[in-house]
Amino acid sequence: MDFAFGPEDERFRAEARDWLAEHFTGPFTVLEQQPGGHPGEGRGDMAARRAWERELGTGGWIGVGWDRTDGAYGNRAATLTQQVVWAEEYARAGAPGRLGHIGENLLAPTLLAHGDSAQRARFLPAIARGEELWCQGYSEPDAGSDLAGLRTRAVRDPAAGTYRITGQKIWTSLAHEADWCFVLARTEEGSQRHHGLSFLLVPMDQPGRIEVRPIRQLTGTAEFNEVFFDGAVARAEHLVGGAGHGWRVAMSLLAVERGVSTLVQQIGFAQELSRVVRLALETGAAEEPVLRDRLVRQWAELKAMRWNALRTLGAAQNPAGSPARNPAGSPVRDHAQDSAGSPVRDHTQDPVQDPAGGRVPDHARNAAPRRAAPYDLPPRNVGPQFPGSRDPGPRDPGAPSVAKLLWGGWHQRLGELAVQVRGAAAALGPERWTAGRPYELDAFQRLFLFSRADTIYGGSDEIQRTIIAERVLHLPKESRR
Repeated sequence: MDFAFGPEDERFRAEARDWLAEHFTGPFTVLEQQPGGHPGEGRGDMAARRAWERELGTGGWIGVGWDRTDGAYGNRAATLTQQVVWAEEYARAGAPGRLGHIGENLLAPTLLAHGDSAQRARFLPAIARGEELWCQGYSEPDAGSDLAGLRTRAVRDPAAGTYRITGQKIWTSLAHEADWCFVLARTEEGSQRHHGLSFLLVPMDQPGRIEVRPIRQLTGTAEFNEVFFDGAVARAEHLVGGAGHGWRVAMSLLAVERGVSTLVQQIGFAQELSRVVRLALETGAAEEPVLRDRLVRQWAELKAMRWNALRTLGAAQNPAGSPARNPAGSPVRDHAQDSAGSPVRDHTQDPVQDPAGGRVPDHARNAAPRRAAPYDLPPRNVGPQFPGSRDPGPRDPGAPSVAKLLWGGWHQRLGELAVQVRGAAAALGPERWTAGRPYELDAFQRLFLFSRADTIYGGSDEIQRTIIAERVLHLPKESRR
């Protein structure tokens, strides 16, 4: 497809850039996103990061582009291209990974699509103000890639108007900071697989009923957690989509997750690649022909992922096959032109020389998170969605799986490449060992270690290939007894 930013998008860009320049200052600058980091990481001053969420909320920059059919909820209206513009400018400014991503980009669109008016009125304004943080209660020790095998149960107490939840969730990002958790639990006794599940909104502040245990990663951080529910209480009016319909709601949420955020994620990938290229040039590693070839190949594959993401997003916005159009009504093109016909600079580009003498685009840092939760097959009619959209988009079940396969392997190879560029120095930490700080890593070491999980979380490569085989190629299904 063609893709570009029109005059309205550029005005929106200027507004976003000016706001960030004015507000991402002072005490917030210590939170600047570091290479090799990710939004859910356990590093950084959590009090300051919460304060930054509230600052974004006050400025109306949380929930950009949410569906406004039932109200604005304190956020601002934005087209799809303006959502991308905001993500680019946020990343360009080096602003920190978002603590509120799960509430803003996963739960909110789900409530807009499946919640009732009372649920939207209760939860969306608090998310838009940056006041309440959320975590996701999906994966379990025996229900990771096979989410339908979950065992967490929720029993209805009609007299009290509540559900009592018992079970365990795992790989729950930022559960140690979250105020609320949306939990997929089995509410029908004797039900199996996708049937009898419900989607519940659960407050995390329940001492003695909810226990959170951090899981320390190879990177030394503990952004993921185990969560144990022992009779935790959820109010009946906080059941989303109706009892027994949790699978439909849960899969709708996953489709949202793999919509526009896929494109935004690549902004961070480009920033990381640019840093690896700079290091290769500085150390002379780029003179080695095989390594040089890998650097160029990595850049080319990133460009291919970008075009694939744009094609998918454009098709979802224009299911009839008509060209994507900007707010002024003109077709959207890859090489943007202003009203005078001159090329408009792609603000995601900050070129550096690649080893082949070309120019490697340095888009910006990642403003989208990477979760740790593999899942089972989505229903046949679910395709890519967009934040705040009630329309599930085109019925293309293969598109999210293709995107996941592409970026998971690409980012993992980038981590390997970063270590290769460092050479023997990659085995050494950036600081001298001390008893108080025994496990220090630099940005490239964090990138390498964390990216080992890229082909597992968010849906393992095996599951993605099964989806493509069964839903796109219509190959015989494997037995799931």
